[in-house]
Amino acid sequence: MNKKITPVRSLFTTGQNGLMLKIVTSYSIFLMVILILFVVLYRNSINNAKVPYNTQNQLTTIKDIEFFEEDFQIMEMYCRQILQNTNFRAIMNMSNTSEIFFERGRSVKNTLSTDILAETLLPIKEVFCYLPLTDYVLSAGNFASSDFYYNKIRIFPAEEYDNWKSTLNNTDLYGTFVDMSIWTPHSLKDQYMYIIDLGDLYFTDVNAIVCFIVDSEKMSERFSLIDSFGPSGYMKVLDEEGKTIFTLGNTSMVIDDSLFPATRNSFVEQNIGLRTLTLSTYHSEETGYTYHFTFPSYQATKSVATNQGMILTLTFVALVAGVLLVILFSRMSYHPIVELGQELNEAVEEKDQLQEVVNKQKPIITTSYIRQLLKGTISSEDEAEYIKNYLNLENNLSYNVLYMVAYNNSENNLESTSITEPLDEETIEHVMQEAMEKFFPQPFYCYSPAARSYAVLLSTDDPDSNTLIMKAQETTIRLHDYLLDQYGIWMFAGIGYCTNSLTNVWESYQQATEAVSYTTKNYIFYPYEFIKKDSNIFYYPPEISAKLIHFITTGNTAQVLELFNLIHQENIEQRALPLNLLKFLLSDIRNSLLKARFNLPSGTDPETVALLDNRFGEHLSFKLCEDLALTLCKLFSSDSEDADLATTIEKYIIQNYKDPSMSLNKISDEFQISESYFSHMFKEKTGVNFSTYLENIRMTEAARLIQETDISLNELYFAVGYNNPNSFRRVFKKVFGVTPSSMRESK
Repeated sequence: MNKKITPVRSLFTTGQNGLMLKIVTSYSIFLMVILILFVVLYRNSINNAKVPYNTQNQLTTIKDIEFFEEDFQIMEMYCRQILQNTNFRAIMNMSNTSEIFFERGRSVKNTLSTDILAETLLPIKEVFCYLPLTDYVLSAGNFASSDFYYNKIRIFPAEEYDNWKSTLNNTDLYGTFVDMSIWTPHSLKDQYMYIIDLGDLYFTDVNAIVCFIVDSEKMSERFSLIDSFGPSGYMKVLDEEGKTIFTLGNTSMVIDDSLFPATRNSFVEQNIGLRTLTLSTYHSEETGYTYHFTFPSYQATKSVATNQGMILTLTFVALVAGVLLVILFSRMSYHPIVELGQELNEAVEEKDQLQEVVNKQKPIITTSYIRQLLKGTISSEDEAEYIKNYLNLENNLSYNVLYMVAYNNSENNLESTSITEPLDEETIEHVMQEAMEKFFPQPFYCYSPAARSYAVLLSTDDPDSNTLIMKAQETTIRLHDYLLDQYGIWMFAGIGYCTNSLTNVWESYQQATEAVSYTTKNYIFYPYEFIKKDSNIFYYPPEISAKLIHFITTGNTAQVLELFNLIHQENIEQRALPLNLLKFLLSDIRNSLLKARFNLPSGTDPETVALLDNRFGEHLSFKLCEDLALTLCKLFSSDSEDADLATTIEKYIIQNYKDPSMSLNKISDEFQISESYFSHMFKEKTGVNFSTYLENIRMTEAARLIQETDISLNELYFAVGYNNPNSFRRVFKKVFGVTPSSMRESK
């Protein structure tokens, strides 16, 4: 049967081809809108190119400031730890020097000499305690009168002794940075003394003060961005009265405080000397300090702006050419478009049928994804991103896990409920599911690890994570009252810490399962943060050990590092384990690593295994355990057939990671494959993208060189494949949480 062909000349005039006319018109309008938007966006990009640059520099500096202000909390923690010492509390209140005074003082000195927390975590040279009643100075290495300490131990200028004593007794200087050059101008230049009155910590009479000698060079390491800008980097810190506390960076610059913007998110460009700088301000609510800082102004758009007229002309030409091409191709493609419409109708029908199948399977898939998140079996950030999109979770959310356990108490409370007989297990599950869907916001994500146990994934876009916990508490109490009144069911719940990373939700789940064990009938909701951390017991439950082995055997380096961070936080930061318990903890971690080691693939290089076994015999430390875990990760992640292209490329990367030009383009040229195909194949094989994989290799090697060799830090970045020392230092601190110099000092 012959098809009727409409003449080309009547294509835009007959009613039969009205659909074609609409398609052409819509496409033309769309093309015009795209081109107009291009012009508008181009002009806006020229005007706003500075905003992300300035914002990034400001946020990086503010983050460094927040880390720096955490040092004040560590100082207070150190002071409180001193006050817990019985002998110290005794000697600080003695008004004369007796044999008991000297005996107890020496005991405190010995105790302080074993506690190096302040020296390792803070940018300080020394810390000592001054006892005003006896005029004695106590530190980790000395217990002597202030006169002897000043003249014989520190050997300060004798004529400045009275000035030094008046500084220690001046209450107006407590809680501030005192420039030590005002009374020791030659011996301690660029150092500050931060004084804490122990009485201020407990609001009672405590006859002792603690002095921290802060080194400005070490303090500069807290602000790596200021240091990396060279002569353009400058920071001035002011107290609440506007008095300068200290300066960092290019201290030779003198900038009037009135030039800096008054608000946090504002930027001001100023010509300072021969440089154009951007000035910014940050005010800390915690300390009341005001930070004025500078960085180089953005200059990248000047060369682009000069070509603006030519670009606009080309845009107009492209617009005219695009319209002509739309008309030409539309006239030529009439029949294919009609056939395509028929195929689209068939595809829509198939899609609808497929969608019905997917909708039936969606609850099962959703539950599976929630279980993977809570159990910590997500292998990469990309997989977590896919799950987040599937669950329709927005960006920049905080997450937490609420773990609930239901108890059927209806047998003893039938008279106080609306039911007539006790509920069976199946009915309880049905009641709990309906009740949770009623009280929790939709969409509702829940996973049931056991009978009458429920883990609910919570999320919020509120920057204050405590808001999420408070809302969870309110919902839990209302749900409990409803279940108890209607069905005689008691429900208890625990909740963990909030996290900003979906891949780390398993931590909140683990914490919530522990918190629910502390619930009672008087406290049906218990946050993990309320659990008192007993320093006589270390934190390393079997679940954490199992997760560590799982992450290692799957080659998940990022999660191994996160797990070690959790173990360190729980045991070192929150519990401050004594040495004997720390040894037991490290021994248990090593046992977990040994289990992973004996599961190594049979084809693993024997020499590599021998070197690994030798490291198991080294002095046991937290860093050694972490290094062993990362090495095992690498061995497991490289397990595959030698003929596999991805494995060949992995070996090539490992052998050539020191090459600064290593990139996707170079791999593509070397193995004659496209960049897009390599990215997809490598991600499928390793679970991480190429840049992350290369970064992990370089950072692991950098840490090894720092720990095992005496390589100069000025040569380290080049030895592991970086051209820029600032880029290397920034990545190193992101991965390990410390600078290369700090890791070298703690070796």
